[in-house]
Amino acid sequence: MINSIYVWIIFILLINAGYIYYIYKTFGEKIALKQAKEIAYKLMLYAEKNFETNEEKFQWVAKKFYETIPSSIKQIITQDMIEDFLQKTYDEMKEVLKN
Repeated sequence: MINSIYVWIIFILLINAGYIYYIYKTFGEKIALKQAKEIAYKLMLYAEKNFETNEEKFQWVAKKFYETIPSSIKQIITQDMIEDFLQKTYDEMKEVLKN
């Protein structure tokens, strides 16, 4: 049962990665960034429900988000850049929910 859930999560992440790449190539960086944030939000919500510590949550989200990035983009970004993006996205979401 749990393995099939992970298969579906990976499948959805791969579809999202392809979609982000398509959006980036078709519409540009601004729209692709918006789509990336939406994926990050979804991953954060999933992690919030399924993991105990903030460290576990963040590491899981960072790993899964990295898996969604097309290999051509992975060549130009670092893990630190991904973690910074995710932290900023989390802070934005937290601020929106606070207001």
